[in-house]
Amino acid sequence: MDSLKKEFIKTSLIGFLIAFLVLFLLYEVITKIVIREKVSQAKNIATTMIYYRHYLADVSSDIKIINPHISPFALTPAYVTDQVAKDLRKNKFYVKQVSDKYRNPMDKPKTFELKAIEYFKTHKNKKEYFKVFNADKYFNQKHVFYARKLVIEKSCLRCHGVPFKDVPVSVYKKIVKIYGNRAFNYKVGDVRGIISIVFPYDKVLNDAKNIFGIIILIGGVFFLIGLFIFFRIHKYIIEDIKKILNHFKNTKDGYYPIMKDKMKFIEFDELKNKINKTFFKIKKYEGMLYYKLNFNSLTNLPNRNKFLESIKSKKRAIVLINIDKFKEINFFFSQKIGDELIKEVANRLNKLKKEFNFKLFHLDIDEFGLLFDEKDEYQLKEKIIQILKKLEESYNVYENEIIVRFRAGVSFYKKEYLRADVALDKAKEYRKDIVFAKEDVNLDTYKEHLTWLKKIKWALKNNKITLFYQPIMDREENIIKYEGLVRLIDEDGKVISPFFFLDIAKKSRFYLEITKRVISQAVEKIKKENVLISVNLTLEDIDDEETRHFVFEKISELNDKSRLSIEIVESEDVRESSLVTEFLKKLKNEDVAIYIDDFGSGYSNFDYLIKLTPNVVKIDGSLIKNILTDKNSEIIVKTIIAFAKEMNIKTVAEFIENKEIFEKLKEMGVDYFQGYYFSPPKPEI
Repeated sequence: MDSLKKEFIKTSLIGFLIAFLVLFLLYEVITKIVIREKVSQAKNIATTMIYYRHYLADVSSDIKIINPHISPFALTPAYVTDQVAKDLRKNKFYVKQVSDKYRNPMDKPKTFELKAIEYFKTHKNKKEYFKVFNADKYFNQKHVFYARKLVIEKSCLRCHGVPFKDVPVSVYKKIVKIYGNRAFNYKVGDVRGIISIVFPYDKVLNDAKNIFGIIILIGGVFFLIGLFIFFRIHKYIIEDIKKILNHFKNTKDGYYPIMKDKMKFIEFDELKNKINKTFFKIKKYEGMLYYKLNFNSLTNLPNRNKFLESIKSKKRAIVLINIDKFKEINFFFSQKIGDELIKEVANRLNKLKKEFNFKLFHLDIDEFGLLFDEKDEYQLKEKIIQILKKLEESYNVYENEIIVRFRAGVSFYKKEYLRADVALDKAKEYRKDIVFAKEDVNLDTYKEHLTWLKKIKWALKNNKITLFYQPIMDREENIIKYEGLVRLIDEDGKVISPFFFLDIAKKSRFYLEITKRVISQAVEKIKKENVLISVNLTLEDIDDEETRHFVFEKISELNDKSRLSIEIVESEDVRESSLVTEFLKKLKNEDVAIYIDDFGSGYSNFDYLIKLTPNVVKIDGSLIKNILTDKNSEIIVKTIIAFAKEMNIKTVAEFIENKEIFEKLKEMGVDYFQGYYFSPPKPEI
């Protein structure tokens, strides 16, 4: 019995010693497993981020095509890395992209990160680097560091290559403005930096303790059973332990592959879900961009892009329908009612689609495109007449009854859209309901227009739209004020008259910008030299709400507002426009003088002068030129002068070319005079 007791004590001591040794070795093994697992997780994070960067780099190029105004930095690799890292940092991960040539001060590398970058520069074939560090000035505890190399690829050269060769001028200027002249002149294959991932060592120990605790809990149960077995077969236990240790030693990664894969799946699952959510958001955004690119947001109808796509695929008869004087509707009823009216027109056209068999597109605010398979001009015209008739039935918008007129331009020929657009312009110009484009329309004129548009664009960009000043004289030949006349200075320094470019500008967005330049320069000249200046405005200027606001904004800068005068050419459209009348009355209330220009031409109407009571009437130049030789011109000028005096309105005679005309008009009672006899327009007062 004593010998058995001694044997038991001896065996127990040996067993406890072996158990302690096994547990110690097991804890070390588990710690190494967790460290390797953390490194493996870091690899997954880095790899996912790199794939994610590539994906968004591809998406960003599509987005730039769809929306050229988007910032060039919106989907750059650095931005993408930071967005993914934000979520990971919530889980106490340190994840950053850093570079030894950093642009953003927030991306300045730490000492251990610089060592990793240098390692990759000297070990070209290495992609990864990891190390366990003790506490340092950056981290107050022991930590595990993993780095993934980032190299310059072809797509990176747009922001990091040679300036003005790989890097476009516009991108270069934006980068330098934000970050300074850093991180350029890279070549493909150069080390740009690293994805840096750091996690605290105590997290490793906690994970190891958790795993170890589970093992101890389960192992404790079996230990009691094993103790009995061990007592019985202790001779063989040492041999078995050696086999277990050898198994751990000989396993490739130092731990069981099944455990490794399971842990990797659990750790990676959260990141995977977040990346998937991000991809879904991007897909949704792509869908939104596609809609914005191809459909009108107000009516949900296919827009100009879809329209141009459709006329390429099949030859069709094109009908462009425009709402006549829509700007006035917007002004008097409000933009809200204007938008609702557009929706009503779109709904009415939608209902007519099936009846008249056409495809419908919303091309511009007040313009719709209809595509017909019709080949007979007469039958198509009959259809359009019926469509316009139905469209012109009154609209009830927010309890406002609105009557609308429509005009249509039609083309059957090659380059249909351009010809249909020309036909629509002619319909407006001739005040006809429908105009069919003729096959012999000279399209060379429109090519010339494009050339002029390029010149206008260049002039605006380079501040070459300027005012020349022509004096207006009194009867004693004293200068009383100046007319500011717009001129374009071309690339060769040649001064271009508005005769050549202004009508073309009116068909583009450049025209209103020219008007703003004219008003701004006139106001600045008045402020600087304290002179009186008049400038011209047209119906197109007054129709535009933004331009009207701009005019009053600039007038408010003047201490003496009466030093600015506004000239407007009287025409049938101007007379019919209540918008013009209201605008000019507001100007008069601001003490701005109103001139009616070219009075006495085909549209002149004395009723309009009574209604508006301008300060000055400028007599049409064609009458002045012929005053010495044409009795009818003399009679008309006398009538204008007499009427103006009765209304207490001053008169100006333009195009005074010689002394004889000047003396004749003085004799007739004209108040002021302007023309080359006194001075041509000059760039300075």
